[in-house]
Amino acid sequence: MGADENAATSRRGYEAFNSGDMSTLTEIFDESAVWHATGRSSLADDYQGRESTFAYFARLGQDTGGTFQAGLQHLLADDERVVGSSATARSEMASTWVLTCASSSSSRTAG
Repeated sequence: MGADENAATSRRGYEAFNSGDMSTLTEIFDESAVWHATGRSSLADDYQGRESTFAYFARLGQDTGGTFQAGLQHLLADDERVVGSSATARSEMASTWVLTCASSSSSRTAG
């Protein structure tokens, strides 16, 4: 995958996350994805696998009464990685993330 395609997939993932489109997220996230949620909150942890990562996403929704939205601010991509920054209305939820992109399929690994 090229940089443009990796960036487009990441943007599509953001849209899917914010709209609760689990079908698209399942297509994008590799089964072995690992999500590192840093910080000191009760949600800070390493989530191993797509299902564990999706459970984390669900908890974000629960803990915010379904109002959590991830606002993509910056995105840089090449053939192997996508680096992005996002923020929410709650400044303590600002984050930077790096995705390692699969080279042989449309699946991605988040981390």
